[in-house]
Amino acid sequence: SPPADAAELPAQSHSGRTGGDPRSRPGPGRHCRDLLRSSRGRVWWRRLFTAPAGGPIVAGDRFRRRFDGWLAQLISLRDRTCRDPYCDAPIRHLDHVHRRADGGPTTLANGRGLCERGNYVREMPGWTATVTEDGRHSRPHTVMITTPTGHTYTTSAPQPP
Repeated sequence: SPPADAAELPAQSHSGRTGGDPRSRPGPGRHCRDLLRSSRGRVWWRRLFTAPAGGPIVAGDRFRRRFDGWLAQLISLRDRTCRDPYCDAPIRHLDHVHRRADGGPTTLANGRGLCERGNYVREMPGWTATVTEDGRHSRPHTVMITTPTGHTYTTSAPQPP
């Protein structure tokens, strides 16, 4: 069951795909009004999506700018150390593989842990990174890095312990 300050809403209430009379659509209704009233208007919304029939959380709000909270923990647990090739430094930065400034989503598949050096070097001209495996279907999360000289390196998340 959700925490006392959470509101469970059907995905259709946000997608606009239910059609028909707007008054018959599922939506926030009483849940949101009660939540807003009890919080005095100070509410942070975070969209989390679960597998059908109350399954585990499978996705979060991809429009957030930073990797924080549970998403930061998942990336850190998955990667354990810097994901740059030949680097085992501790993770200091959580990076968007497809840059956020270029429209990259804030998702588990588009995130990776890097050391400070790795993140700063990656922002220099000529460096690119691309997700080649998103970490689902028994394949580890894999990123291909291309240097300014055209060399490519592939790095995969370690197998879980």
